[in-house]
Amino acid sequence: MTGLSLKEIHQNLLEILVDVTDFCRERGLRYSLAYGTLLGAVRHKGFIPWDDDVDIIMPRKDFETFVREYRDRGKFNCLYNEPGRFRSCYAKVEDTTTVSIEKKKVGIYNFGLNIDIFPIDGAPSDPQEQKKLTRAVTRIRRRLLLSQRSFFPYSFHVPLPALIEAHTKSPDRWYKECVDLLTAYDMDKSEFAGSISCGLGMRDVYRKEMFDNYVELEFEGCKFSCVADWDSFLRQQYGDYMQLPPENKRRIHNLKVYSSKRDFSGNLAPKPSKSSL
Repeated sequence: MTGLSLKEIHQNLLEILVDVTDFCRERGLRYSLAYGTLLGAVRHKGFIPWDDDVDIIMPRKDFETFVREYRDRGKFNCLYNEPGRFRSCYAKVEDTTTVSIEKKKVGIYNFGLNIDIFPIDGAPSDPQEQKKLTRAVTRIRRRLLLSQRSFFPYSFHVPLPALIEAHTKSPDRWYKECVDLLTAYDMDKSEFAGSISCGLGMRDVYRKEMFDNYVELEFEGCKFSCVADWDSFLRQQYGDYMQLPPENKRRIHNLKVYSSKRDFSGNLAPKPSKSSL
């Protein structure tokens, strides 16, 4: 298999993002670039030069429609709650012509190069209840991941009590507990909301109005939907987001990505469809 450079990874991620965007626009689904991808759109008009992933967020109703209907898209495949492949409380869209290997503290993930899609859910109004919810989701999300990993007690990355607890329940049980927590507050009836499934705690809780209005921003020569108040979103996530971080604090995933079916010419950025212009 042929290893991909960071430039080629960016080109493939953009191709996935364009297809997901076209699908959402065809069906009227709301979505927004988020986290480092939104930061890249604002600060660089494209990928952060050292970044190697794409994140988008969707209100829960749109997310559920997406994971149910995003099918038969050629080489692209949606991964969500699939035993043996990917069980989590968010989704991925992978390029099935590639193999992406990423080492995590809770194991090694192995599927096609992919983008992450996080649902936006309601949250309680009381700040203390918000903290309880975000902490509980983060804990159960981690137990869900650990429950799918072989039981190996001598790990330097995972405390033994957490590993034992994770294996007291099946992945099905942990998944249901996580989704039940996330959907306990109806977004449309809540004063606060956020992509709590991302596991970033209180940084992901905003007033619900954050997700009511959207604008389009440029990203790698295409236009993609973003929350209209992107400045407040980014300030809550990163503080002074226009300031470049020092090199030793630039976060990357250290992906190893290979082409499983074809070689890459280095010029694979897709020609955007009319809906992406």
